[in-house]
Amino acid sequence: MSVTLRIHFDRPNAVYFPGELVTGRVFLNVSRPKKVRAFSIQLRGLADVKWTESKSKSNSHGSSSSETETYSATETYFDNKVYFLGGATGEVEISPGDHVYNFECMLPRVVPSSFEGVHGSIRYTATAAMHRPWKFDHTAKAAFTVISHLDLNNRPQAREPVSASATKHFCCCFCKSGPLSVDVHLPTGGYVPGQVILGQIQVDNASSTRVQRVLCALVKRVTYYASGSTNKSNVTVAATMFDGAVETHDSKVISLVMPVPAVPPSNLEHCKIIDLQYALTVTAEVPGIRFNLHCVAPILVGTIPVFVEDGWNRANTSGPALASASAPPMYSQSDFPPPSYEESVLKGNNIIDPTDKYTMGKADFTPRYPVWAFSNPSFER
Repeated sequence: MSVTLRIHFDRPNAVYFPGELVTGRVFLNVSRPKKVRAFSIQLRGLADVKWTESKSKSNSHGSSSSETETYSATETYFDNKVYFLGGATGEVEISPGDHVYNFECMLPRVVPSSFEGVHGSIRYTATAAMHRPWKFDHTAKAAFTVISHLDLNNRPQAREPVSASATKHFCCCFCKSGPLSVDVHLPTGGYVPGQVILGQIQVDNASSTRVQRVLCALVKRVTYYASGSTNKSNVTVAATMFDGAVETHDSKVISLVMPVPAVPPSNLEHCKIIDLQYALTVTAEVPGIRFNLHCVAPILVGTIPVFVEDGWNRANTSGPALASASAPPMYSQSDFPPPSYEESVLKGNNIIDPTDKYTMGKADFTPRYPVWAFSNPSFER
């Protein structure tokens, strides 16, 4: 290839925050002189959602047909374009060899966190383009992560315990059995990636139906909005299965240990077309999938954990206390080094138009999120 373009962000992990200055360089190599109308870089932040639905419609003759309807919406947070060369009428010539161009862009103070989903994304990109007269442009594209902090210290519900319950009766002919019930208790309602959700699950099986096993999943619940319609999707980001059945007319208490992986924060604040919530879903599996009992406990996933002032009493923050959900965990900010920034456990999307063979750069992009070192033994109480 006679032209090579590469975008490099100055920050190694390419993670930035609202109000920060994004800086980087564009590396250009041309093997022979190139005449161009302009050479530019464009930094953009936007949310985009799109999905299709098949609907059945009837005509005046009574026959029906299936039609596909597309729903889409976009929000633009910023769109900055800077010309390194050209930009006016006429042409400029780029000499052979290596060229380096510096760029910078100040992020707005209010933008949502990066997000990649099934039907949409909140994405921040830089696109360098060599605009050629009467030919396809040569372009390179790269994405970076923006984290809009969700500080659990500012959310009262993050400190409050969470309880959820569900009950089901099974009918046999004209007789109704005793209930199958599931109760979930968590010491707090807010967590951050790297933290472990410690709680208690109680299964009371007063029915005549055997519970084959109990499953627990951390579920990402996304709602997309477009054209006055909504599309909802649930994605499991972590799951665990507990060994052993719960026999009829028996009970079982299960200690829950669920690590929170690298995931985007709840709510996706400042975005109006994508909403994100999390929940722990406990399922008691019985014969026949339609008869399974589901218990859902909503939780909040933030980017900054709940801290307490140094010197607070931590006597009730040991493992057994947490496992019994009798007391919330307490951590001082001095307990932790800064978080690392790790790629989301859920694979990202292709950020390059597959029909454009002249676009260079890594096609797939997965955002990074802060992960705190709760697993380090020196931080456990």
